[in-house]
Amino acid sequence: MDITPHITNTAHYKCLESVEKSQHDLYLCYCGIQNCEPGYEFGPYIRNEYLIHIVTAGEGTYTADGRTYQLSAGSIFLIWPGISTVYRSDNDNPWSYVWFAFNGIKAESVLHYAGLSRENPVKVIPDTEPYVLNVTGILNSCQLTFSNEFKREAYLYALAAQLGDDLHDTDNHGEYEYSYKTYVNHALDYIENNYYTNIRISAIADYIGINRSYLTTCFKKVLNMSPHEYLIEYRIRQAKNMLLNTSLPVNDIAEKVGYTDSLAFSKIFKNHTGMSPRTFRQNN
Repeated sequence: MDITPHITNTAHYKCLESVEKSQHDLYLCYCGIQNCEPGYEFGPYIRNEYLIHIVTAGEGTYTADGRTYQLSAGSIFLIWPGISTVYRSDNDNPWSYVWFAFNGIKAESVLHYAGLSRENPVKVIPDTEPYVLNVTGILNSCQLTFSNEFKREAYLYALAAQLGDDLHDTDNHGEYEYSYKTYVNHALDYIENNYYTNIRISAIADYIGINRSYLTTCFKKVLNMSPHEYLIEYRIRQAKNMLLNTSLPVNDIAEKVGYTDSLAFSKIFKNHTGMSPRTFRQNN
């Protein structure tokens, strides 16, 4: 079977089709760019994959599930597989758009994250240029080489990421995408590699991509303590190890576990162990 991608390239229409299918998490089916003529109409037509159009200029209408949407530059519209759709360019101000179609195990997750669905197929984005650049990148990587295959996949994932950046709203979704344990594990890695610096809990949350309040919820669910409590306990464990296995002065150990004030360190250490750092070293 011929699996060579087919490219059409004219002044008004560019399209890559017949891209080899796979069972990957996310894979490209086809994509393109078009400057439409006044009144240009496509459909009724039913797709087998998820198809997103990004309107870059002009105006037009999109009809799906009995609803018609008036769209203009900056609009995104989703075509859901298995339903009949029609879209039409305006007579006076014809639109231009780029599109990309995809499928795979994570296809619906990508759309859910961006707040796109069959019931809510239309959104507005702040900037169309990233989508144009990525679709153009795919079109320019049409030759059948392993290098171009990876480039097309990379551009597709960049498009998916751009959708998430532009459209995902945590406040509206009221949820994060991963389990409590996943977020905690990322936080533990961060603490392990940065405990000796003056890190703040808000910095850990920012690193992961959640807010501080939700990070605290995750820690209490998984470890039954707050991130701040865990950070202190981790620092105390490291300090104990240095006290027992090195001859470093207490002042130096305090600094190595993230405390610029050795007196504050000694106080915290005593609160957690019942003895000062010097007494702990002598008794052990």
